[in-house]
Amino acid sequence: MEAKLDLDAYVRIHISAFFSGAPAHASKGTEAPRRLREFLLPAYRILRAGRPSVQPLTFPSTLYDSLRATIVQAELILLRILKFELRIPLPYEFLPRYLERTVGELNLSSNGWGGTEDYDGLGKEFQEEYKAVDLMDTGVSRACRMKILEACANARLSNLFPARAIAAACLYQTLNEGGMQGTMDVRGWLREVTNDRVDLDDFDEILNELKRVNDVERSLRTQAK
Repeated sequence: MEAKLDLDAYVRIHISAFFSGAPAHASKGTEAPRRLREFLLPAYRILRAGRPSVQPLTFPSTLYDSLRATIVQAELILLRILKFELRIPLPYEFLPRYLERTVGELNLSSNGWGGTEDYDGLGKEFQEEYKAVDLMDTGVSRACRMKILEACANARLSNLFPARAIAAACLYQTLNEGGMQGTMDVRGWLREVTNDRVDLDDFDEILNELKRVNDVERSLRTQAK
């Protein structure tokens, strides 16, 4: 039977406990976990920065033990919300392989500059002489990463769509805006770049939302002039 969340716990635990517990929880999914007090002591100081009369939190102390127990409980609630999945993929993780596949598609002709050569195998002198850069250091990559950042800040996109779909849509829109989109149709491009692992309906919805956000930003900039 699936365990039910204790909804009363959300009421009992102050929201600041979740803010303090989230980075501690996140560190446990890495190779550099931190002790809870490394988060709790500075968090306590920051949250009470505007109240100079409040004494700093000390360790060990009764107050520290109480706050620590509260944050541990908040961590458990976060774990249950995340279904004990510590690692959540982000769109950035899919960008390098999608970008490489797309550059390959743009340079299939014999007269193209290529794009699929081994960058690390070119040699430092060649890289410096011809100003060669890694795909992730190109202007296309930077523009796409900015678009991904905006997409992740959009509650609807970040909560409703898979990370790989967001990465593909952001890359597609970036290439379109730069006039670099090839002749392949959208469905074929999506299948080729993502190995047919992104739903076309999701892809279209993300593109429409990105366009809507761009239109709103453009309208705001026009009004500000």
